Amino acid sequence: MRIVLIASVLVLSGCSTVEGWFGDGKPSPKSQDSAAAAPSGDKVTITKATWAAFENYKYWLTPIAWNRPMGQGYFAVAEDGRSWGLTGCPVNECVTGSPVSQDAINICQTRSGGVPCSVFAKDQDIIVPYEISE
Repeated sequence: MRIVLIASVLVLSGCSTVEGWFGDGKPSPKSQDSAAAAPSGDKVTITKATWAAFENYKYWLTPIAWNRPMGQGYFAVAEDGRSWGLTGCPVNECVTGSPVSQDAINICQTRSGGVPCSVFAKDQDIIVPYEISE
């Protein structure tokens, strides 16, 4: 019985967004996952601080001691490259149907004060052309 209870807690705790840290604390509505990437051909210029946040996000998804990707998530960046948001599940703890890219976008737009955001990376793969500002 105790094992079943522990397993249930682990399954239900599966995925997390980081709304409590960066957003308004309210859960964002779950929608169809449509990773809104930057318009074709546009290069996103990000700050060094945003790049550092992306590096931390990658280590959050997969501990440094592990030699292959494990977690799932989305990392969104504001058009001005200064703000970001993320959502995901570290070390293969996602539940079916999550994470959702729109959560990362919503968190980013809250943090940016309304500057539009788009998905920069899915899991650990960067999906838009970018450069880091000096």
